[in-house]
Amino acid sequence: MLTKILKIFAPALALIAGLTALYPVALMMGVETVSFRFLIGFPLVAGIVIMHFRPKGSLIGLGKSMLWMFAILSVSLAGVLIAGLEGLICIVMAIGPIFLGALLGGIIYLIYQRWLDARETALKIVTLPIFVMLFMSLPAPQPVTYEISNAIIINAPPAIVFAMIKSIPDIAPAEIPTRLSHLIGVPKPTAAVWEERPDGAVRHSHWGDDVHFRERITALEENRLIAWDFEFPEGWIADGIEDPHVKVGGQYFNVLSGTYRLEDLSGRTRLTLTTRTYDASNLGLYAEFWHHYFFEGFHEVILELVKARIEA
Repeated sequence: MLTKILKIFAPALALIAGLTALYPVALMMGVETVSFRFLIGFPLVAGIVIMHFRPKGSLIGLGKSMLWMFAILSVSLAGVLIAGLEGLICIVMAIGPIFLGALLGGIIYLIYQRWLDARETALKIVTLPIFVMLFMSLPAPQPVTYEISNAIIINAPPAIVFAMIKSIPDIAPAEIPTRLSHLIGVPKPTAAVWEERPDGAVRHSHWGDDVHFRERITALEENRLIAWDFEFPEGWIADGIEDPHVKVGGQYFNVLSGTYRLEDLSGRTRLTLTTRTYDASNLGLYAEFWHHYFFEGFHEVILELVKARIEA
């Protein structure tokens, strides 16, 4: 019995240790971890390796083989997190393509096995060029700028709304619904304070005691528009909150500017909040999803807060 258990778990532990150790090896080789090549390529290779070394017999079926693969990969990701090689934010954001890549690798391995066993060489002659052409035809994504907007209707004239959005002091935690971003370490906003300076107006945004950035006002139209550029000075965020791979102003990601736009609806106001962000991760639609997910969530809680305070 003990021998049987060791036959199953010893290879599993070796696989987990090997996959976890491959992460720093990839870094030393200069592979960008925030890239299609790593987020899909690394788990694809891992899926192939895991499927090859899976215990035979009890885990030979497709369903059980896939469960084995995902279990090994999950424990390996936990090892990366515990070892401090990645932060929770990055793990949550990357888990989708990692599991997708592993699934693709597992399927490729099973197809490859059948490909080797195929008696007719026609199957091999046709499939190999198809795979080569597919990988060669993958486009190289370019850095992009996203413009993300959300709007809300407030039962108050623009003058009242305009005065409220300039400064939003003393935001209690209960006023901001808890979202996934907060659960993985992003603080809730606690205040926005307007300051007039000789060189122009600045709005200070505070998220708890650990986050303080500035919004340099670039356009101001009474009761109609407030526009700004974001400024993130040295020490604007406490150590340990930002993940290196989603660092604001870093290699892959930035927050550029924002706008409040007010429209008069016969005594009511349509308030639109827009943020422009920059992405150089080359992750295409997947990166776009996360930009919209985080910033639309932030927009919604701020707009709902302004509406609730004004209409109370």
